[in-house]
Amino acid sequence: MWPQVILVCFFINLAYGLQQAVSFEYKYSFKGPHLTQSNKSIPFWDYGGDAIAFDDYIRLTPHRRNKRGWVLSTLKTSFNQWFVECVFKVTGRGRVGAHGLAVWFTEDKGQVGPVFENQVMWRGLGVFMDSSDNDGQHNNPYIMAMVNGGTQQYDHQSDGSQQQLGGCLRDFRNKPYPIRVKIEYYSKILTVFVNNGLTNNKDDFELCLRQENVNLPDSGYFGISAATSRLAGNH
Repeated sequence: MWPQVILVCFFINLAYGLQQAVSFEYKYSFKGPHLTQSNKSIPFWDYGGDAIAFDDYIRLTPHRRNKRGWVLSTLKTSFNQWFVECVFKVTGRGRVGAHGLAVWFTEDKGQVGPVFENQVMWRGLGVFMDSSDNDGQHNNPYIMAMVNGGTQQYDHQSDGSQQQLGGCLRDFRNKPYPIRVKIEYYSKILTVFVNNGLTNNKDDFELCLRQENVNLPDSGYFGISAATSRLAGNH
């Protein structure tokens, strides 16, 4: 059975078992329209920082410097295999982006911190859409995955290049259509696919990374976070 989860600017499909039947897990999802309730809350999710929830989407950061936003699930999963489809847009003026955006699956509920607005040392998975170029290697925007057992600090100066499981160069900024990132975790294999946002074909995915023998928590929380720096960008 493959349960499905849908996130704000994102679609998350959660999965377990051996059969690939899909079911929608609404308690681990959010999407428009009618995203928020009358008090602007999102059922089963918390959000904060500079994030603002609208009826159709969440804006994690406005196009301003040094802004941060996050949205975190309030319920822990009850399954240990899943897949996630995330839909987002990143826009901004200039050739270089402003830090970036991350999708999280962590054993403990995320906490505010300096790693794409999440904590420094987490237990679980971070998939980073990194649009900054801290190491000056001109190798961004970049999509990468990093697994942390709660012992590593993300290396901002090298953009995590020595800590990643794998990744791919993909320019996800200022595209005519939304970017789609599909993350699958099944039988300890982590796979990430990317739709580059150049066409309106929602199924036009390319392989970004595949890594075997990946050990993630059997249960955890999903989250999305984004941050800008001395440069600005909408997430």
